[in-house]
Amino acid sequence: MHRHISALLGTIALLTATGPATAQENLGTFDDRIAVEDVMARYVWAVDSLDADGYVAVFTDDAVIDSNGSISKGRDEIRKIVTSLIQRRDDNKAKGMPTANLYHVISNVRITFPKPGEAVHQSYWQTVRRDKDGKMTAAAMGRSEDRLVMRSGRWLIQSRKLTVFTD
Repeated sequence: MHRHISALLGTIALLTATGPATAQENLGTFDDRIAVEDVMARYVWAVDSLDADGYVAVFTDDAVIDSNGSISKGRDEIRKIVTSLIQRRDDNKAKGMPTANLYHVISNVRITFPKPGEAVHQSYWQTVRRDKDGKMTAAAMGRSEDRLVMRSGRWLIQSRKLTVFTD
């Protein structure tokens, strides 16, 4: 009887130890999760503050952004995303119109680590901007899926897929 109970307890201990360990592996280490969160926060702050250098710094050299089918490849094309926002702001300012600065709101974040050195960051996002009447209004909404990789000890965005909600 003792043998059966000992075997049963051993099996239960093995099952409970294996289950959470596997799930925990997909959640990554605490340090990796914090680093991925930091990269994504720096991404948002850089684009909202029109910091082109800070913006491209969070991407790999070969990064790709797919925004509803509009593709930007590599840091030079990715930099143009922010420099075109700067140009639009300056043009609007010269015309006496609102600058159309964007402010991102990110929610429902999910981070997983499919394998060592790779992370997936999924979220919903909303951008707000000042309209012609000076009121803050929603500009767009959608979801994003970012794939990050560890390069030279740093997490960087390798691909970014933005889906803008159109209906």
